[in-house]
Amino acid sequence: MPDSQLKYFREDIRFIDIQAHFEETAERLFRDFLFDGLDQEDALTAALGRFKKVIWSVSGPGFDDAGYISPIQVCTEAEVLRWFGFTTRREKLINRIRKWTGLAKAVKARRLLLDGSFVTEKSEPDDVDAVVLLPDDFRDQLYAGNAEAVELRDMFLSREPKEIFAAEDEEDWWGWFKFFSRTRETNGRCKGLVEVVL
Repeated sequence: MPDSQLKYFREDIRFIDIQAHFEETAERLFRDFLFDGLDQEDALTAALGRFKKVIWSVSGPGFDDAGYISPIQVCTEAEVLRWFGFTTRREKLINRIRKWTGLAKAVKARRLLLDGSFVTEKSEPDDVDAVVLLPDDFRDQLYAGNAEAVELRDMFLSREPKEIFAAEDEEDWWGWFKFFSRTRETNGRCKGLVEVVL
C-alpha cells in the first residue's frame, strides 16, 4: 500500500477509534490476567497471545498452538495466496492451486477443498492436497469435449498429480473432508481445511 494511502488511513477518525478500542481491550485483558493470579510478565504474555489470535481471526486463518487452522476456513483464491503463500516453497505450491482453481471454475465445480501441510503453519510444507466436488453435468462436459473437464478427468485417472481427488456428490465430499481432517496424533486430534470460493 502506498505511503499516501496509509497516511489517509491512519488519519481517518474510524481508524483512530479502532486504535482506542484496541488499547482499552488490551488493558482490560492485562488486568483480567493479573486478577487471575498471573504475574505481570505472564499476564502481558497471555494478553498479547490472546490479542494475536483475535487479529489472526480477522486478517488471516488463525493457527492454533499445534499450527492448525479452525475446522473449515472458507476464503477466496486471493486470500489463500495472501494467507498461505509466505515462503518460496509455498509459492511453488500456489502455482498448483491456481491451476486447480482455474480448472474447477472452468467446469463450474461446486466446491474446492485444500489440505496438506500447506494449510498449516509449517513454513516448508511438503504438499497441498485438493478435492474437487464435480458439477452434476461433468460427464456431459466430457462428452462435449470440454478441454478443462478432460484435463481434470485425466488427472483423476492417471493420479498425476497424485494430490488431487474427485468428489461426485456431497456425501463423497464430506467423506474426503473427514479423511483429510484426521491427524496422525495419538489423541485423535483433527485439523482444519480450506474451502476455496469458486
